[in-house]
Amino acid sequence: MCYAAPEKTKREPVAITSNSMEADKLGDTVTFMGNVVLKKAGMTLTSDTMVVFYDPRSRDIKEIDAYGNVVVRKEGRVAYSNKPSYYSREEKIVLSGDARIIENKNQLGGDTITLFMNEDRSVVESGKIMFYQNKQEKSGEEKKRK
Repeated sequence: MCYAAPEKTKREPVAITSNSMEADKLGDTVTFMGNVVLKKAGMTLTSDTMVVFYDPRSRDIKEIDAYGNVVVRKEGRVAYSNKPSYYSREEKIVLSGDARIIENKNQLGGDTITLFMNEDRSVVESGKIMFYQNKQEKSGEEKKRK
């Protein structure tokens, strides 16, 4: 099943695929189940289940929550979380519950990580960072001294 969520402004469209989809009778929420994949502007979010919340007035996407085996990929970074929430208006993703980001060998983890999609920046709360640096070769001068 494939579903393209409407976005009335000039923002990138959101495309969601899943094994099945269920909408409430008023259409304020849509639940996607089984092999869920969300694609938007170079970002891919996969999960077991995803719930899309719509603004009742504008019918735009307000928030998206994902559950189960959640992975977010964007521009060489991979993020994991027990419960990420995407906020459409602010163009941000809030990763909570064992949140971590891996880029190359570097890891960033915390209670909550907020990714600001349009600003390419992150805010980490109660976090830890593990950076791996390449060992630099000693210059010829230093080698001669030894």
